[in-house]
Amino acid sequence: MSVENGSTSTRPAPVLGSQYGTCGGKSAFARETSPGSWQVKVHDPSNPRAGHDGWVMIGSGWPTLSEASAATGLS
Repeated sequence: MSVENGSTSTRPAPVLGSQYGTCGGKSAFARETSPGSWQVKVHDPSNPRAGHDGWVMIGSGWPTLSEASAATGLS
């Protein structure tokens, strides 16, 4: 934040994307964690790697949603 002549200005936060779908017959969620970096999670509460909320990270770091979808089978 900068102060110039008594006013403040801030940069607008980037708009990040997200999409729900399926992957391997399970609910899936893709989200852009920062501009140009996507991650994909599936909801699989029976998986030992699942967090307390039942979601398992299956990958991250793709530059686009289409690349994340192709790599994980997200549809």
